[in-house]
Amino acid sequence: MNSNKKMAAVQDKTTQIAAVNTYKNTEDDENEIDLLDMGMALLEKLPYIILCFLIGAVLFNAFAYFLIKPTYQSTAKLYVVSASDDSIVNLQDLNIGSSLTKDYEDLILSYPVLDQVIEKLGLDMDSEGLAKMITLENPSDTRVMKITVTSTDKQQANTLANVSIEYLPDTMSTSAPNIAQVARVADQKVGPSYLKYTAIGALLGALIYCLIVIVGYLMDDTIHSADDMEKYFGIVPLTTIPESDQFRTDDSDEEPGKKHNRKERVRA
Repeated sequence: MNSNKKMAAVQDKTTQIAAVNTYKNTEDDENEIDLLDMGMALLEKLPYIILCFLIGAVLFNAFAYFLIKPTYQSTAKLYVVSASDDSIVNLQDLNIGSSLTKDYEDLILSYPVLDQVIEKLGLDMDSEGLAKMITLENPSDTRVMKITVTSTDKQQANTLANVSIEYLPDTMSTSAPNIAQVARVADQKVGPSYLKYTAIGALLGALIYCLIVIVGYLMDDTIHSADDMEKYFGIVPLTTIPESDQFRTDDSDEEPGKKHNRKERVRA
């Protein structure tokens, strides 16, 4: 008796394990079918995806062209070395110039200097906004200060350089640096990149439409085929009635007499 009970328990356990494995395999198959169906749903909407791709590209390109002001980049250079005696530059002047370059790099971005540039050019921004447009660079082993401004105003680099050589020497009690290079008025804009905005708009338009299709597919719980009946309810349909246009009539396109004759033929 005990052996029979043990055998029955083993068989029950084996049956449970087999059922669990079967359920897992079925669930995996359903997941694969869902992914395949989702891919087919996207493929069916391919013309609309391409259309949204083109619409997004056109809209973002128009946004960049009409609503974003073009920016220009110009660079001025200061040479931070001054002769101390009779226009002769000695080693001490060179060492002082190297240390002053670092000081200039910090003080040029101070708000007293930037506020003067804003006032002279009549800019509609604060000192923090202007500072974000300025890039300062001191090449290694040189006493050259490169002032690069990226802005919609082509003259900001020169104005900033002029204000710096007027204001900072008095503040630091040093000799004024020399302007080694006057910033040229930029002819070609550096931004915005129309190609980048077009690519972003195209990808974003296609992605948004694909997300809409995917969400609609996941929320669709209607029965579309006999396979859906078996999948969701475990019911195998005995037969299906195919959809046909044979018995469909368009009342608006037929004359009353012809419509009556068709009804008689169908009844016959």
